[in-house]
Amino acid sequence: MGFKSINIEMTQELFERSIKGSPKDAIKELIWNACDADAKNIDVSFGYNGLAGTETVSDVFVKDDGHGIPFDLVSEYFGKYGRSQKTYSDKSPSGRIYHGKLGQGRYKSISVGNFIHWKTTYCAYDKKLYTYEIRIDAGSRMDISFSERQELSSAKHSGSVVHIHGIPDDRINAVSKLTENADMLPELLATFAPYLLAYSDISINYNGVTIRPETQIEKQAEKALIFEEEGKIPITARAKAIHWKQSFFSKLYICGSSGVVYEEQDYTLLKRNATSVYLLGEYFEKMHRENTLIMGLTDPVYAYFDDETRKFAREFTQELKLNDDAAEIQRIKDEGAYPFVGEPADEVAKAAQSVFDVLAVEVNRAVPQLKTSHAQTKKLTYRLIKEAINTNPASIKTILTEVFNLTQKQQDDLAKLLSHTHLPEIIDVAKTVSDRLTFIYLLDQMVYNDSVGKPIKERTQFHRILLKELWIFGEKYALGTSDQSLKNLLIEHIKRLGRDKLIPEIPSEAVEDLTRIPDICLFRQVCPSYEHFEHLVIELKRPRLTLTLKELDQIRDYALTVAKNPLFDKSRTKWHFILLGQRFDDDVTEALKNEVVGDGNYYNASNISISVLEWSSIIQDNKLKYEFLRSKLNHQLSDDPNFAMDYLMVKHAELFPTAKKGKHNGTSKEKAAI
Repeated sequence: MGFKSINIEMTQELFERSIKGSPKDAIKELIWNACDADAKNIDVSFGYNGLAGTETVSDVFVKDDGHGIPFDLVSEYFGKYGRSQKTYSDKSPSGRIYHGKLGQGRYKSISVGNFIHWKTTYCAYDKKLYTYEIRIDAGSRMDISFSERQELSSAKHSGSVVHIHGIPDDRINAVSKLTENADMLPELLATFAPYLLAYSDISINYNGVTIRPETQIEKQAEKALIFEEEGKIPITARAKAIHWKQSFFSKLYICGSSGVVYEEQDYTLLKRNATSVYLLGEYFEKMHRENTLIMGLTDPVYAYFDDETRKFAREFTQELKLNDDAAEIQRIKDEGAYPFVGEPADEVAKAAQSVFDVLAVEVNRAVPQLKTSHAQTKKLTYRLIKEAINTNPASIKTILTEVFNLTQKQQDDLAKLLSHTHLPEIIDVAKTVSDRLTFIYLLDQMVYNDSVGKPIKERTQFHRILLKELWIFGEKYALGTSDQSLKNLLIEHIKRLGRDKLIPEIPSEAVEDLTRIPDICLFRQVCPSYEHFEHLVIELKRPRLTLTLKELDQIRDYALTVAKNPLFDKSRTKWHFILLGQRFDDDVTEALKNEVVGDGNYYNASNISISVLEWSSIIQDNKLKYEFLRSKLNHQLSDDPNFAMDYLMVKHAELFPTAKKGKHNGTSKEKAAI
């Protein structure tokens, strides 16, 4: 069978952009293409290579009974980017709204495998069925070939089979996930649900399972939306929410009026609700045709409908939560584990019971095992929650006071914020910022306040405190080694490079000069795909030490040892050495008067740099980094002169075992205990 070539009329750059995407997106596009071809039955299946139990995916098949691809239009469909039959019509021959229009979907299949073959059967003008093949080879990229057509006298209907094979090794894992129904079916169900509900005669079978959204709906609701502008015809749309029986991908889908999905957006509010929300309307069909959906919220009509849909989603999920909460409390009562008997005697008792209900529901969500625990365990747990409310009401009162003191705008802002994240995460972030602001202050005190810093020991206390606060040197690094010799640093370095097998073969003479011990080594892999690494080696001195040439020679010795030893990789690894102290003496100050710029202020080479810094520069950099957040949080530290010492002994109690418990009064005896 002879084949003819089609040359795609678009630039290589545009072609490369059109094939981007995940295998999952590629499968969705092929299913949408089948829907656009008026298929009533769509089947996705897989082929495998290898022995049972160890087989890997080798082939992907997408079969449909649609109208196929007419032979006289193959060059138009495949050769001209940005054009397909959908470019010239809004609907398929049977009246379905099209999902695609630019003809890009067929190229996305290259993200699955190197070879994509279509075997398509269509009904020609003479009412006869013909078949032919179309092939795309990722190696030849923009060259597409097709065979001569052949008449099929025995065929019963039209349709297409897309066969993808030649899956590269680096894509095996991603393509294998397509066969995991537990991951794929929920997302396909949520994506195609409104379309399948609108066109009930369509069947999508994926890896042996037929997708039936009507059987998986727990609850659903719709709301009509109207955008009105003076002097213009009102624009209508509708918001639809579906709460699923099982946990599915929670997204906001922008759809045409019939449920064709044009755009998907992750929606944090829905993450814990097994709910999908759809915004449907002809206006989005128009934006899709005109290729203006990319404008998003800059389009006033789109922005209005998006905002109203999100309000609708919040109301829907809040109602679900209230119903779920009430059902949860009733379940606790039915089990006989509810710690209250009868109706509350007064308003105080009523408030306590209401607080218990809220906490009990949250505890059950946080610890799902509690639901299946022994009856006595449940009773004890709920009893303890009740007692905690009765014996420690102060914290509850503080929280409620803060909430009720919010202005209306702040309440609205909080509600909007909670539509994108959750309260525990907000509290965690605020706590992290607060802790970091406190530590910046504490570090300043340890270094520049003699009463705090003088008693602190270098390695057993100062060093270990900093190991818990490595963010002070930059978020990008991770702890590699601490207080270990350069030999151990070399071993860890070789592990990072993925060359562990070399470790037993390191000759003893190569590590004779690696006995010196740097304080902290932080690792950073800059870009996994290029295997480029950065290591930050920090030499810490006791907080109050003035740096002299002795300390400068020490950090220089570390750097030169790494530079000279061939076992320390320098081709893919950049080494930064940093010496930190309270201040410099005159000799160090003079030594730093050079023209070195870049990563190091003392020494700079292509792969090694040495910086000598005062603690004040690290502290000031972090103060500037967090100042905006500090001012927005209105973060205030205690004015107690012993605050720093108290904080040290509470936060790092294991490092100060001889410290007296209780409040300091500032005596020298108590300070010496640190």
